[in-house]
Amino acid sequence: MLRTSISTDPADLGRLTPRWRALLARSAHAQPVMTPMWQCAWWNVFGDAERRTPWIFTVEDGEALVGMLLLTWRAATHRAGIPVRRLELLGTGEKEADEICSDYGGAIAARGREQEVAAALAATLRHAPPDPWDELRMPSMSAEDPLVPELVASLARNGIVTSIVNSGECPYIPLPRTWDAYLQALGSSRRYAVTRSLRELDKWAGPGGWELRRARTAGELTEGVRVLSELHAERWTSAGKSGVFSSERFRRFHEIVMPKLLAGADGASLDLSWLVVRGEPIAAAYNVVHGGRLQFYQSGRRVEVPKNVRPGIAMHALAIRTSIDAGLHEYDFLAGASRYKRDLALEARNLVTLRAIAPGLRARAVEAARALTERAIARLRAASL
Repeated sequence: MLRTSISTDPADLGRLTPRWRALLARSAHAQPVMTPMWQCAWWNVFGDAERRTPWIFTVEDGEALVGMLLLTWRAATHRAGIPVRRLELLGTGEKEADEICSDYGGAIAARGREQEVAAALAATLRHAPPDPWDELRMPSMSAEDPLVPELVASLARNGIVTSIVNSGECPYIPLPRTWDAYLQALGSSRRYAVTRSLRELDKWAGPGGWELRRARTAGELTEGVRVLSELHAERWTSAGKSGVFSSERFRRFHEIVMPKLLAGADGASLDLSWLVVRGEPIAAAYNVVHGGRLQFYQSGRRVEVPKNVRPGIAMHALAIRTSIDAGLHEYDFLAGASRYKRDLALEARNLVTLRAIAPGLRARAVEAARALTERAIARLRAASL
């Protein structure tokens, strides 16, 4: 029989780290955002915001850790000031200006134990939570995670009203063995866009050519972060926005995570690179490599370049080619429906958001008030059109 425990002590995140890492190694869906490196950094930066309390679920079979779920509890409000006691995946729920975007988060289970772990977690949420709760939100989970449908079914069996909806998609490339094979898979028009971006880069760079630099040391990391943040700000300032690096919390999170990635923490590694022409950076990309996959996380580019030079596309093309040469099996653009992602990708996977309502009378009343308010807002919007 499985034993489920819940801790609300943040220090247990550190104490669990060795067993947590071992569980991820046995999971069918391990992701960088599920690692102690990412989750502990998030708690260190965001845990005190809005008076969050961690709910650390562990599921054990004898001495073996076979499942985990990391949530946070906080008092929040729906629109119109309706109070709600909300559970969220640890690593999510930040204010939009600070948002880390932890795609592919979720619970963790040992491979083949997903049904048992889901049943144990759902029963504990129903019968033995540390505090009363009204709403559970688990956003940006992969639709390919085998634990997700099991958790939905187990929550429903425990009388917890649960819904799951598609909430976005992540374009990606199942990397072939050669660069030429990737180009052929794109089709003629998209292939032309990629090859032209590289030709135009070569032409504009001239006899001196271009250089792709990578952060491999602490000093190079400092330089790469500076280049990335400046080019990111330039790109978004030109569109009348400030960009994510204007958030102090966002920067602080990555000041913790990026050195750990550089050191190869939790089986993940940093791929921070920038493209230089005539001594000036024109594009930069921040990627995470984990489990044979490269995940594109953030970027920036120079705005004032010749119109036919597309530094962002060229940067991706070079990264894709490098990933193929390194023997990686996937290049993932993560969430977003930007045109360049769709043009460069070969496939896409869905993201899903799970939302559940506790079975108590208060939770149902809060949900009814929320739904009534949302319907009223929708009617007012329709009337104003």
